[in-house]
Amino acid sequence: MGVPSTAHEELVAQIIATGQRTPETAPTPEVMAAARASEQQTNPPAPDDLRVEDATVGGVPCIVVSPSTGEPRGTIVFVHGGGYIWMTARTHLPVAAGLVRASGCRCVSVDYRRAPEHPYPAPVDDLVAVYRSLLDDGVPADSITFAGDSAGGGLVVGGLVALRDAATALPAAAVSVSPWTDLTVTGASADTADDPIVSGAALRMMATTYLDGADPTSPTASPLYADLTGLPPLLVQVGTREALLDDARRLVERADRAGVDVTLHEFIDVVHMWVVFGPDLPESLEAYREAGAFIRDHVA
Repeated sequence: MGVPSTAHEELVAQIIATGQRTPETAPTPEVMAAARASEQQTNPPAPDDLRVEDATVGGVPCIVVSPSTGEPRGTIVFVHGGGYIWMTARTHLPVAAGLVRASGCRCVSVDYRRAPEHPYPAPVDDLVAVYRSLLDDGVPADSITFAGDSAGGGLVVGGLVALRDAATALPAAAVSVSPWTDLTVTGASADTADDPIVSGAALRMMATTYLDGADPTSPTASPLYADLTGLPPLLVQVGTREALLDDARRLVERADRAGVDVTLHEFIDVVHMWVVFGPDLPESLEAYREAGAFIRDHVA
């Protein structure tokens, strides 16, 4: 799309009016406890047209979203955003549902452990555990794709790097939306973008909380600094109004130099995590359609 839809602009105005921008200071234990409690009360309802089941995969809690009829075309392993601190598989149920509808695959949405209670590399370990469990259960690697948004978009690539370095068969492809790939937060857009969702200061706070003293350039924490050689085809979607625009662009540049089959789609003047905050926006439906076609083209 050349310009944002009216619905997108109305959503942005609502986000600004209701003060939904990510905090820039680390949450106190009391604030964190309240946030965890709130997560259990504000989850979106399950879609009527799909099957939704709770499951434990590789010892990790997950939500499995499947087409209501027929055999799934393949399996999407999805990891949600939220700066490795907030949000859950349940808050991102509309995103998982959108990917299932667009691709015909089932989606295993990973409820990975989060900081500050479980800092890096807990989310990476949980994604790897879920994927390896699927392989152990007989799901072919070439029928699986990874997908994620924001922190989850970076986690997708970090997980692929971890699996490649462990000589594990890789998924067929990956979709990374609004990816956070640089926990040193050096991209210029972090501090210059008119992003109503997240600022550079908020990114730095979340990075510090998540890393808990670990090296911010660790390849599976900040895949921008990883060797990306040998990774599967990658679709990156990002809005040009995002603080993480430069994270996406630099990831694509590095992936291309490493010989990865990588595609970048920039949504003009669209804000961070639009597919999450407005899953029914025209821009979100376009992103799902593109991701679904990309996944169908690559899964066996």
